[in-house]
Amino acid sequence: MKLVYKNVGHVLQLGGGSVAELVVENKKLFCQMVGDLFTQAEGLSGGFVLSLSDKPIEISKNIDVIVQFSPFQLNKKSLLTKLHSALEQNAMKAENYLKTGELLSSLEAFVTELAEDLPFEIRCQKVAIGPVLRALAPEVDEDEKSTLEKVFHYMEIVRELDRDRLFVMVNMRSYFSDEDMERFTESAVLHDFKTLLLESVSFPRLHNVKRYTVDEDLCEF
Repeated sequence: MKLVYKNVGHVLQLGGGSVAELVVENKKLFCQMVGDLFTQAEGLSGGFVLSLSDKPIEISKNIDVIVQFSPFQLNKKSLLTKLHSALEQNAMKAENYLKTGELLSSLEAFVTELAEDLPFEIRCQKVAIGPVLRALAPEVDEDEKSTLEKVFHYMEIVRELDRDRLFVMVNMRSYFSDEDMERFTESAVLHDFKTLLLESVSFPRLHNVKRYTVDEDLCEF
């Protein structure tokens, strides 16, 4: 996977045994890049081009931009939507279909029973497992996990429920020690996560990380 930006000459190689780090010290350019990332993640136009096997792919379906690390929200709305969809699909599988039908019939009977003392009759016309699951509000358990463990767990779940994405971490190194970041990048490489650290300040180099820099004067190295 490769990522290029219209105002940067570097071609960012993603995956392949390393984490990419792009340090952009020019604040105006950094602001433009972050803005374009969010714009294109919403499906609108911007300056980034993401490719796989040298063929452009849709950024909105293949990128996840993370800017908030403290506190880190594992149960994001987008992830919960995918979780609920996965649970609904599992509920309709052959091995669960009968149990799902029995549950919905029981719920319908219970609602009918609740209405017995009302001066009119009711009927349930839209009994479906999807709304029932959403009403139960299932979430990913994140108790007793450190912030970095939550971040990595989030990446694992997104891959499991959706697809292999590019995770862009904006100024992540401002939140964690170099030792913690070493462990994080080592795990990201081990699991072959496509990861980009987009930083506005230069920190000490990490193992398993391939760094590109654009300085204040827009010189690249």
